[in-house]
Amino acid sequence: MAVIFGADSKARADVKLINGYDLYSWVMRMNGFPAFWGRSISGENHIEMEELEFLRDKNCRVALIFNELTEAGVSAMSAEEDAMRAIKAARTIGAPDYGNIAIFAAIGDKWSINNSWMMSYAHMLSSNGYIPGFIGNTDSSKNFNFGRQCSHYVENTTEQNNYGTVYWATEPKLDTIEPTEWAPYCPSAMRPDQIDMWRIGINSCGNVTANKTFARDKSILKYMW
Repeated sequence: MAVIFGADSKARADVKLINGYDLYSWVMRMNGFPAFWGRSISGENHIEMEELEFLRDKNCRVALIFNELTEAGVSAMSAEEDAMRAIKAARTIGAPDYGNIAIFAAIGDKWSINNSWMMSYAHMLSSNGYIPGFIGNTDSSKNFNFGRQCSHYVENTTEQNNYGTVYWATEPKLDTIEPTEWAPYCPSAMRPDQIDMWRIGINSCGNVTANKTFARDKSILKYMW
């Protein structure tokens, strides 16, 4: 299976750890070279040019994550305000629009969400030159709402080809180095092979962590900066 390995973290990829490594090097030592790294584009500890250049020197693409969201916000009908903040954050760090770059809305593992909010977010991003992405808990036994609302989103945006949405599942977690088959949990209206990315576990050193994320194939890189 031609999966590719990557990571995502709240901490900077170049942060120094208590063992002497930087976080990128520690992840590389534990799992191999990451082809991409997911980082927040706004809020506390968001990615800046120095870190972008650090990752580019490693030939590592950056997945843009927008996590300045609230459960109340994503449960609303309209995502216009949230989407425009995500777009502004992407443009502030220089991420080009109309270049197939995705901005992933990070949905809390236990949050409720409204498919109308998802449609509004996707429409606003698409209208402003970015690809919509969603990171969510796809285990219905833990969060039935996300799977149900995401299924409604998929069904209600068929005519728009789902706005080209990129899907990032956070379940199930695995104890293996990498997946032996592509089997992320998915909403009922989707198949596992329609999930583009899968967060399977975590690497940690002290109190600094980086999630282990795999992509189904290298085509995902076109959505990263």
